[in-house]
Amino acid sequence: MVLRVPRRQSIRLLVISIAIYGGTGVAQADVFDLAGGGRLEGKVIQTDDADKSTYIIDLAGGGRLTIARSQVTRIDSTSEAEAEYQKLALTSPDTVEGHEKLAEWCRQHKLQHEYQQHMARILELNPNHAEARTALGFHNQDGQWMNRDDVMASRGLVMYDGKYVTPQQVEILEQQKKSRVTQADWKNTIEQLRRQLTGRRQDNSAQARVKIQSLKDPAAADAVVAVLHRENDPDLKRLWIETAARLNSRVAIDALVDLSLNDPDDEIRHQCLEYLIKSGRPGLSTPYIRALKDSHNEMVNRAAAALGQIKDRDSIGPLIDALITKHRVKVSDANPDQHAYTFSKDSNAFSFGGGGPQVVNQTFRNQAARDALVAISGANFEYDQEQWRNWLAAQAKVNAVDVRRDP
Repeated sequence: MVLRVPRRQSIRLLVISIAIYGGTGVAQADVFDLAGGGRLEGKVIQTDDADKSTYIIDLAGGGRLTIARSQVTRIDSTSEAEAEYQKLALTSPDTVEGHEKLAEWCRQHKLQHEYQQHMARILELNPNHAEARTALGFHNQDGQWMNRDDVMASRGLVMYDGKYVTPQQVEILEQQKKSRVTQADWKNTIEQLRRQLTGRRQDNSAQARVKIQSLKDPAAADAVVAVLHRENDPDLKRLWIETAARLNSRVAIDALVDLSLNDPDDEIRHQCLEYLIKSGRPGLSTPYIRALKDSHNEMVNRAAAALGQIKDRDSIGPLIDALITKHRVKVSDANPDQHAYTFSKDSNAFSFGGGGPQVVNQTFRNQAARDALVAISGANFEYDQEQWRNWLAAQAKVNAVDVRRDP
């Protein structure tokens, strides 16, 4: 019985097997995978009276074997090119020239694996064989042969998921992969807790609430925010807000900022802002300063009121600009059969409007901006933007002198 030599082994093993088994055997062999894990090489003998429950195999190394079909899990047929290669390999010398000829034959007959094996054997016989080095992926760099992995390693790159990346990228990709798994787990957990909160069993509901109130893992932020955005129950919404505020996550912070500006419920808006201020997170005033330029006057006042509570002196300049703002507002729903004439002071001209809603530019004095400026600065110039700006410039000069003054 002869076991097939695995292809990944060196060509030297093929030469050794030829020496052991000689030139006997079939011209073309199949490979039989056995249920016990072994392998056979040979050819099935076709006989008229053969038992259908067995195979009769002429072994590649000589001899004949009868084996139950139930013991054979798979049969791989050898191609004509592979069979011809086996015959050529029997007579090929174990020399550089012999392997060069066989390698070229394999290349022409598209036996890539055998081609690579012969090139590998050539390198064993002649380590400086340039063609074999190139065929096996080596590059000559500064007089030194290096394979692709070595070349990439010299550039600080490693193979990861079929691509060359930096070790730092590997760490990031691993973290992202782990994060995706963790977030998927949290999504299932949070969804289950949400169902339990409103389930029929009060004991499960109470336990779910306790678990939610104890959440502190920032990885749960995406799942918590997703539930928060679609929550309609005011009591549960406050619970999710409280949870999001504990997670120390950018996703959670952004969600609370959004709710503090846009939620229609005053209590919800104030609760979100209180949690944000308690967090002491740096740069908290930035999104509210941006909101001072919103096209809706109501949003400007909400942002100004928030800045008045945050009390960041860097917001004084933007708040001065927001003391008086202009916004396009709808002033009436005209009759479709009527037309409107409007005089514009800016352009010194009348405008003719159709029967749709009438929209005009309107100037607003924003009390929330004024109140915020008073709360932050301790000064009060009402809505006089020029006086506020002069005061701010004077404060800047005083602070500049204080900075230069010796302690």
